[in-house]
Amino acid sequence: MSTVELKTQIHEYVEQLQDDNFIQAVYAMLDTYVTKQQDTIIGYDVNGNPKYASEMQKKYEEGIEEIKRGEGKSLDEMKAKYGI
Repeated sequence: MSTVELKTQIHEYVEQLQDDNFIQAVYAMLDTYVTKQQDTIIGYDVNGNPKYASEMQKKYEEGIEEIKRGEGKSLDEMKAKYGI
């Protein structure tokens, strides 16, 4: 089956769906896929999983906010924790 035929068949299946929960699941899956396709991979973790720019930007911003709230740890605290 060609890509055009597959897309047509998918549209037909979606139009036949009655279960709202399943429709939401299909939407979430497609939304995640499309969003990730547009997001740049900036690296990988030690397990080989991609790290996306939008996710990392959010983590960095959260970290900065934690520091501003005084939630960071000093170098001495980290050395003590890890016995360095």
